[in-house]
Order: sequence, then structure tokens, then C-alpha cells
Amino acid sequence: MAVLQQTAGMFRGSARVSRPLVVLSIALALAVGWLASQGHDRTTFVVAVAIPLVILLFRYPWTAVLLFVGLLPLFAVGDGQAGVETWLIGRLLVPVMLMVALAYRMLGLSRSYFRLSLADVAIAGFLILALVNIQLLAGNPLRETTAFYDHVLVPIALYGLIRVVEPREGELQWLLWLLIGLLLVEAAVGALSWLAPSVLPSEWLGRAGERTVGTVRGPAPYTSTLMVGAMMAIAFMQVRRGELSRIGLFAVVAIAFVGIAISFSRGSWAGAALVMLGLFVFQRRIAFRLVGIFALLVVALAVVSSGAIATFAGDRLADADTAESRLVTNNAAIRMIQLRPLLGFGYGNFELFDESLKVRVGDMPAQEGSAHHTFLALAAENGLPALALYIFPVVWLLWLTLRRWRQVTSRDPLHGPLLIAMWLAMAHLIVVMNFMDMLHSSTWGTALWWLCLGVIHVVLTRGSRPEEVVRVGWTVPAPLRQ
Repeated sequence: MAVLQQTAGMFRGSARVSRPLVVLSIALALAVGWLASQGHDRTTFVVAVAIPLVILLFRYPWTAVLLFVGLLPLFAVGDGQAGVETWLIGRLLVPVMLMVALAYRMLGLSRSYFRLSLADVAIAGFLILALVNIQLLAGNPLRETTAFYDHVLVPIALYGLIRVVEPREGELQWLLWLLIGLLLVEAAVGALSWLAPSVLPSEWLGRAGERTVGTVRGPAPYTSTLMVGAMMAIAFMQVRRGELSRIGLFAVVAIAFVGIAISFSRGSWAGAALVMLGLFVFQRRIAFRLVGIFALLVVALAVVSSGAIATFAGDRLADADTAESRLVTNNAAIRMIQLRPLLGFGYGNFELFDESLKVRVGDMPAQEGSAHHTFLALAAENGLPALALYIFPVVWLLWLTLRRWRQVTSRDPLHGPLLIAMWLAMAHLIVVMNFMDMLHSSTWGTALWWLCLGVIHVVLTRGSRPEEVVRVGWTVPAPLRQ
């Protein structure tokens, strides 16, 4: 044990890592991802930055969250195209650093006050049920286990890493600025995909002329990225004193809502409408200003596009074909749940069985269509117990928020706005996941779900501890520093 502590102590140090070092490391990682995306030799560039990045990650595990959030939406590719950056960013970075952080905790190398909760027990139960389901019912267990690891387990590991590291306000601000940068990139890519698609790489134009997907290849994860960044900006706007910074954050929020408007995804529009309603309840002044600015920006965008965007938006609202297809498919999913409520039909098997169970719904004929409802697809494939365990952390944290609200919000002025913002972002995610099967289609979209839950859980646990029990930081005990 002593040898392990001394070995780990060589990597660990004070959490006060200089900002230039963090910025330089993230910049190097972004450069590697960009060069790799342009077809350059990936291995050479990865090796060039591997050593400084590994040292930084071991000394400061929160950097893993920043790298994952900053790189995955931009450079990680889809299934069947697993390059070195996909393995490092999308598959290894967060799970490995979670194990490292837990090892520090068990070896006494960090003074984190992480404790297991009912949400963690439910998550563990869900993972066990899902993996057993794959082994029993999947046609190709190895392939489905790999898909489950990529799309579900890695995002859950992100939640775990946030829980164990427990970011403080300064560290959350790093995440805020990173999300703002990502928000602006996605909004710019989304606008250019309609106004000047020729300037964008072909891999970002998979649905050009139909939906706005940014760099994340789907309207739901695209709008969820904008919404999570916008809500964090609103939270920090409440505690910023500088007028200029408040105006800048407000501008970012307005840009996000315009980006959601041009997604032409009705589920995203519904989610944004629900968030706006929540803002009118909790942040009325911001909501009124946002509506005015948003309306002006949308009008300006419609004028720039010569009315094409407004016309297409009207066509989307009047289009009933996709809505009918989803209703028929959702009805088939409900029938699948009724037939096998406990174990389901097997992870990844929805498309194998749903067509045979489709029937006419009212005036809508049975028609082909893939799963577009995260929760129904989850229950149809894995059973109702798995769905209940997956949803339990949300319900439990909401109950905990209501129970501890006064105690938590009195501890820090940021806690209240941040909790409201993250729950509004969760409301958007819940709505869009009723229009898209996020678990199978987007690792990044699912990661945003668990990112919000992780931040909520950290705020609740840190804000409800006794005053004398505060997180000292990731510091090595004195004997190991000698």
C-alpha cells in the first residue's frame, strides 16, 4: 500500500494547477484533434502531447471532464470509424480517469468527501441489468456490449467522475467557458450549414437542408448542447458583478435560442418552449429581455436568408408524416413492453421486432420508422425495471433539491441559480428524448444528461454538508510530499 501511495504521489500534487498549463494542454489536444480530422498522421501528434497531458490529468483529474466536453462533440466520429482520437477521447479518457480518481480516494491521496448515494446504487443496478440483458438476449453480445459501453457506460462514467472530483466554483467556471465556446462553435456551424454550406467539412453536412445538426450529427444533441451552455450562462449571470460580462453572457443565451430555432426540430422547439416558461417563473426579467432579443435575431436571420428559413419553418410545422410515423412506432414500443415487461426484447433489438408489432393507429396506417423515443425504446429493449433504475437518479435528485433547497442555497449565492439552470436544461433534455432515441444514436447527447445530473448532485452534496466539512481540494497528504 505504501508503494502504491508513493508511486501515485509522484503524479499527484496541489489542485492549484496554473491556468496557462491548463489552457496550453487543452489547446494542444484541440490541435491534435483538428490535425487528425484533416487526415494527418494521428499517432505522431497524439504521442507528441501524450506525456504532458498524462501528467496534467493525473495531477488534476477535472481536466479529463474539460477535455471530454471540449473534444468529443468536435472530433469523435461515429460507429465503424473508431480512430485513435475516438478511442482516447470517447472510450478511455473518462472511464480511466474515474478509476484513477477512485484509486486516489481509496489510497487516501485526495481529501474528497465523495460518498455513495441511492442514485449510485440505482445506476449500478441499471448497468448490471443491462449487461445481463445483453448476454441473454443480444444476437451478438460482443458487438452490443461495445455499443452499450460507448453510448451509455461512458456518459455514466462522466457523471461518476464529476461526483468524485467535486468541482468547486472556480472549476465550474472553467466548464462554463468551455461550454460557451462550444455553444458558439455549434451555433456558427449550424448557421453556416444553411447560409454557406460550402465552407464546412462534408461530415458536418449530413442533414443539410433538413435539420441543423452542428458538429454532433443530430438535431437533439445539437440543441441540447446549446441549451446546457445557455443555462449555465444564465446561472453565472446571476452572480457576476460586471455589467459587461453580464451583457456578454446574455448575448450567448440569445444566440443559443436562435440556434435552437433554426434546428427545425419540433421536439427541440417544444423543449425550448418549456425552458422559456420556466424562465418566466424563475428569471422573469431575463425571460422578457430574451424574448425581445430572440425575436429581433430571428427576424434578422430570416431577412438574411431571403425568407427561406421562415418558409421552411412553416413547412416543418405543417408536416404530419414524421409525426404519424413516430406515433405508430411508439405504439409498437408500448406493445413490446406489454409483451415482455421485465427483461424486454434485448438491447439493440428494437428494430428486429417493432415492425412485426406495428398496427394501424386511428387514421394512421402502419408504416416503417425507427425508434424516436428514448424511454420507450429503453423499456422495450431492457424492461421496465431497467427504465425505473435509469430514471431513479433524476427523481431522487429532484426530491433532494426540494428537500434541501433552503439549506443549499443559503450556503453559496451560486447554488440556487445553478440548480434552477441545470433542472431547466434537464427539462429540455427530457422533452427532446421523447422525440429521439438518444441512448443509441448519440454518446454526446447522453453525456449531457449525465453532465447535468452530476453538477446537480455535486451542488446538493456540497451545499448540505456541515460548515466544518468542506472539500480541501485534491492535495497530497504532507508525508507523501516529503
